Amino acid sequence: MKKLLLIVLMLTFVSSIVLSGCGTDSETSTEDTPTDTAEDKTKDEPVILDEADKQEPVTLTLRHTQIGEGKQSRLVLLEDAVADAESKLEHVTFELEAVDHEVNRFDKLPAEMAAGNQPDIFDLFGGTDTIRYAKADRLLPLNSILDELGLTDQFIELGEFTVDGEIYGLPIGGFTEGYFYSKPIFEELSVEPPTTWAELENIATKSKEAGYVPFAMAAQGAWVPMMTMNTLVGHSAGPDSIQGLIDGTHKWTDPEIVNAFEVLQDFVAKDYFKQGSLGLDYGEQRNQLITGEAVMMFDGSWTSSVFTDPEQAGDMLGDVGYFGMPGVPNGVGDQTAVNAGFSNGYGFSSSIADDENKLTAVKQFIQSMYNEEMQKRGLIEDNVIPSMKVSNLSGVDPLMSEIIEVMNSAGGAFPAIDGVVQAEVNTILGEGIQRILGDDVDPLEMLEEVQQIQEKANQEQ
Repeated sequence: MKKLLLIVLMLTFVSSIVLSGCGTDSETSTEDTPTDTAEDKTKDEPVILDEADKQEPVTLTLRHTQIGEGKQSRLVLLEDAVADAESKLEHVTFELEAVDHEVNRFDKLPAEMAAGNQPDIFDLFGGTDTIRYAKADRLLPLNSILDELGLTDQFIELGEFTVDGEIYGLPIGGFTEGYFYSKPIFEELSVEPPTTWAELENIATKSKEAGYVPFAMAAQGAWVPMMTMNTLVGHSAGPDSIQGLIDGTHKWTDPEIVNAFEVLQDFVAKDYFKQGSLGLDYGEQRNQLITGEAVMMFDGSWTSSVFTDPEQAGDMLGDVGYFGMPGVPNGVGDQTAVNAGFSNGYGFSSSIADDENKLTAVKQFIQSMYNEEMQKRGLIEDNVIPSMKVSNLSGVDPLMSEIIEVMNSAGGAFPAIDGVVQAEVNTILGEGIQRILGDDVDPLEMLEEVQQIQEKANQEQ
């Protein structure tokens, strides 16, 4: 409940974004009037080094996952932050390494953490990932650094990166998940964004009859269809059910959770997804919507940047809308709750604590990456919900405004499954979801196996 309260507070903050972005003409944006905030000072004033330190070249490895067209804006922001840090510390070089999200999170980084040779800076998820690496003493504690830089109170919510009161990672932004849809096809079908499950099913049926794919899907990466399952579980079994899988108050075999997976099975039986979706990578999912092949797509708010970029959106620029998943039949709890949080950002190797030059470089990277200017750019250029307090925002894209409106109207929030359950559970669950999409397993049978792994993981935690 504490985490839920933090997320709800985040939704309240997002509401203030809309208000500040819709001010009167007499209001002046931060771009017009210089401010003297702590964030501006920390960004503009480089860390001071001793003369001896200035002469010694320092190289830091920086692992990121900004790969593909959909993440180009995010990559530019990272590159600009690195360039700013290097300009202030001329003896420092950041070596950027691009690694696929899944490869980094589930293969490469865990192996490096086990061996103790992780990168200096790396893409990190909060929740179980942060807990596991922090307990293994692989992450650099950040409390004192944030205090020194005046950033302690500037983040909206750091709970997913906090272990026993110590902060071990910094989220780059927030997220929520819901349905993106083609406005032209909705108009052709004479339908409106659904508010009930029956209305969603009606749109899917009409889409199929008109020759369209109802729901875009590219499930080569198991985490993609897991987004849909995440909200189905949150609605069917209630917002508290996901955390309950860890504390034992809920089981994967609970009827309400099984029902959520049977909904996905029903979608497969009705041919609501493109044939061969298991062989398609994430980028293809967006292409199905952009090309007019598919009508709707369940995805994260981060992907809105694709639909606001003229080069990527093409003829669909300005023609993509957004709505939250309607409540499922016999669902538990508030059916307007959404999957939302601040779970992805950057972590730092614990070995940096023993290297004063690298520690100084990390502090400068944090200053260059985490400040009001970069947070505003993230929202405007990449449609990423800010993870830090921002005093004034303007020019919010209409699609992003729709996403924020859904968040504002949500009655609560629940976390991402893969940010809560242990890695071994996440792996077997992802494989099970892919098997359901391939019509290759009974949901209850699959979930019984997942529950066995879950109980074992809970005991070892």
